Amino acid sequence: MNKRIKPFSLISKIFIWTWISISMMPIVFMITTSLKDTEIARQMPPKWIFTPKFENYLTVLVGGEGYSQGFDRLMLNSIIVTLTSTVLCLIVAFPAALALSQPKFRKRKFLSSWILSTYMFPPIVAIIPIFIFAGKINALDTYPVLAIPYAAFNLPIVIWILKSSIEQIPSEIEEAARVDGANGWHYVSKILLPLAVPALATGAILSSILSWNDFLFALALTRSVAKTAPVGIQEFTGMYGTDWGSLSAASVTIIAPVLIISIIVRKRIVSGLTFGAVK
Repeated sequence: MNKRIKPFSLISKIFIWTWISISMMPIVFMITTSLKDTEIARQMPPKWIFTPKFENYLTVLVGGEGYSQGFDRLMLNSIIVTLTSTVLCLIVAFPAALALSQPKFRKRKFLSSWILSTYMFPPIVAIIPIFIFAGKINALDTYPVLAIPYAAFNLPIVIWILKSSIEQIPSEIEEAARVDGANGWHYVSKILLPLAVPALATGAILSSILSWNDFLFALALTRSVAKTAPVGIQEFTGMYGTDWGSLSAASVTIIAPVLIISIIVRKRIVSGLTFGAVK
């Protein structure tokens, strides 16, 4: 017997897929523009039937005439800064989450709420103090001047993800480990840390995405040596107009890793964010 499709369910699905299709149009337009010649890319209304070409990607990756750097170097800078900030964030977040998940810690609820509230702090307010301090210690246009602020601003959400995960681990596991003679370090390294790997992966993914997409800090704190890919996009807009083909190719190059990783690990992100919400 075939199940009858409810009208409300059908309408909801049509609405959702229509909304998704509309939301995807800017990405589709950007990808198609990246495959067009300069003249075709400037045509209005846009031309949808054309012969795809990949010269824009070649120009972006190796550096074309009039561009200071190829995107291969900028992408490498983004990868270095993202990995460094993510590792630093996890190194600090795990001990903090472990401490805040201990029932014997009386102030843990207050500190947990305070740490989460700092996530609402607008990053733009910190730009000038960080710029002045980095200038005094000659740290401008270096990897640490980006990696450390990225890690600091990503800490609240990562700590809360790890804290929720650790709190769900039954206390009987720790008691059994104590009975078997395991000390605190052995329990954390041999039992707790492996159990927290899914939460660590979720925190690492979110921290990486937030660091990879940042434009504000990279624009203010770098010049050429540590300049990241999001900042390099502005080179395609100049005095005599915008190179829409190369600009779109650069944008696709930046968002492609994020989209691919998000699609692959989407279930991990959702499970990590909702873990501990329902017992």
